[in-house]
Amino acid sequence: MLTRVCMAVALAGGVVVPGHGLALQDNAADAWGNLGEVRDYLREAEEAGFSGVVLIGRADSVVLEEGYGFAEIEHRIPMRPDHRLRIGSLTKPITASGVLAAIDRGLLSLESRPCDSLPSCPLSWREVTVRHLLTHTSGIADHFGDLESVPVEATFQELSRVLDSLPANEPLGTPPGAEYAYSNFNYVLLGALLERVAEAPWEAVLREWVFEPLELTTMAYDDVYAIVEDRARGYQRDETLGLRNIDYDDHAAYSAGGLLSSAGDVFRWARGMLEGRLFDPALVREGLTPYRGDYGYGWQVRSFFDRTIYNHSGGIDGFSSHLAHYPDADLTIVVLSNVENDLAILRACDLAARLFDWPALSTPSEPALPPRQRCGL
Repeated sequence: MLTRVCMAVALAGGVVVPGHGLALQDNAADAWGNLGEVRDYLREAEEAGFSGVVLIGRADSVVLEEGYGFAEIEHRIPMRPDHRLRIGSLTKPITASGVLAAIDRGLLSLESRPCDSLPSCPLSWREVTVRHLLTHTSGIADHFGDLESVPVEATFQELSRVLDSLPANEPLGTPPGAEYAYSNFNYVLLGALLERVAEAPWEAVLREWVFEPLELTTMAYDDVYAIVEDRARGYQRDETLGLRNIDYDDHAAYSAGGLLSSAGDVFRWARGMLEGRLFDPALVREGLTPYRGDYGYGWQVRSFFDRTIYNHSGGIDGFSSHLAHYPDADLTIVVLSNVENDLAILRACDLAARLFDWPALSTPSEPALPPRQRCGL
């Protein structure tokens, strides 16, 4: 059963990272000729069980925004474009926006040492800086699993408990800045640091410095106990039993993975951040430059389809998310799914392959690879 609902809007504003047009789409009269192929793919994906929201934007214009599958399977509620889904670790670049906004306001610097503000840091952490936390190069062990599930307003206290429990001489895994190692705990520490320097809860800081300036009305912390309008339910796919409801709890994901949002607000956040509307454009450019490995300040910078891509994925109980921006084409793809096993990054890769007419990139001496291999997946 097809359940798509469509929306198209146009936004205004200039961009920091202008594009040069999509392959085979320079003719303005036929600028999005490949959308028919994209919709065919999504229709087939829905029939095979895909459930979620897909948004495709070029520059500041949304050219496709559609819901697929169901927001609540039990009640047969079709997924709409404005439904709100958990975005998991896609929270990290948004938290990074709050940190960079604090730097822009003079409350922090990239060389600030979080342990000057946070309680009970082990002595070995003293040389770790904000830059190290943003880029996952702190060397700090990932203590995210040590945090108990608590309401968001109690997270700072829970973090303090974990820090108090650590040995004063706990060693770093690597010297600060030496190696990349993805860590939820780095971003929990950044959220707590924001609370200290702004003297307000992490979500309130994001709301004042990020959400409100960009008029984001659906992005918020996912309080699993609250009644949240337009929130989609999350599911897991079991090979034997099929789709199953997830076991909701407050997982203390906090600033590392605790937000929910509509696809539209993820897009508007990305555009506002890239356009330099939240902080100094010099910080935008620096944040999109890999520090170690392929990670900048909350963004992964890679190459898909022989093109630079700024992106981040998220996975959390019942949900999967992916945001991809191709600067040379000024193309943005947002995929949010409420089926945990349906990896959004794979959907986004398949969509980009069609928009870029990817088979045309192969030659007789270099046969085309499957699109997902072209994304390194």
